[in-house]
Amino acid sequence: MKTLDPTPSTKANYESILNRHLLPSLGQMEVSRIQWLTLENLKNSLLEKGLHPKTVRNIMNPVSGILKTAVRDGAIAGNPSRELSIPKNRNSTPVRPASPEEILDLTAEMTPADRLLVLFATFSGLRAGECGGLQVGDLDFANRRVHVVRSITEPHGIAQLKEPKNGKNRTVPLPPFLMKQLTEHLEDRGVTADPTAQVFTSPDGGLYRHSNFYPRIFKPAVKAHGLGGFKFHHLRHTYASLLIEQGAHPRVIMDRMGHSNIQITMNIYGHLFPAEDEATIDGLERAFIKANERASRPVRGLRLIQEIA
Repeated sequence: MKTLDPTPSTKANYESILNRHLLPSLGQMEVSRIQWLTLENLKNSLLEKGLHPKTVRNIMNPVSGILKTAVRDGAIAGNPSRELSIPKNRNSTPVRPASPEEILDLTAEMTPADRLLVLFATFSGLRAGECGGLQVGDLDFANRRVHVVRSITEPHGIAQLKEPKNGKNRTVPLPPFLMKQLTEHLEDRGVTADPTAQVFTSPDGGLYRHSNFYPRIFKPAVKAHGLGGFKFHHLRHTYASLLIEQGAHPRVIMDRMGHSNIQITMNIYGHLFPAEDEATIDGLERAFIKANERASRPVRGLRLIQEIA
């Protein structure tokens, strides 16, 4: 851990993985005794416990880093985790985005502040921590935009402000109705002129705590409205689906979502783009017919072949 420079939330996650999964099974072993089969058995035991493949990957990744450090330090000659087949989450079921009508139904019985938070996440695409990290000064009312420059994490239950995920600041345009509701929300709280005031807070006025909001407000509302396993993070998927419906280019969606590259965007949301197989085939057919109609003489290569024949 001392060789790393992780964010507080990443450090807390690593510590949790070490204490819950790695140290109980590998903690008493000399590093030179850890072989490929040792790690393969650990991986399989985690899967047999019903852990999701993505969770197992997150658990096994620090093992690779630990053994890589051991190789660098001369404790072992090679890293046995290099040959480990870590499962990939290839067969996950795509998330079904909620419709705007479902979001309005979901928030109908919430307090105005809680309702605004859910609507804001839905129509801005910000992550829960990014919503919590917003300050009044981040809102550009004149141009109807929000600048995403910080986020809230809760390592070990302690709320802290940090950079957005991937350290990537971004600017997201907001629809007029949302800016209007934000203005009214801030005026009611009397903080419109305070650029350092938090836009969304906990009930006592402190930093927003998603660990409280999600189980106490959001999850019960989801259950009451029969939305199954719909999670707060799925509001981001809903936002992306709305952009796709409006014909937004994948690059625009990547920038709005704060992804580090376009491949991440397509891996997550590619299934939402309309199927265009028939359209592209028809387009190729039209291109050929159009070119054939315009051709006034044989293509030079074909003429040469005919002359040789």
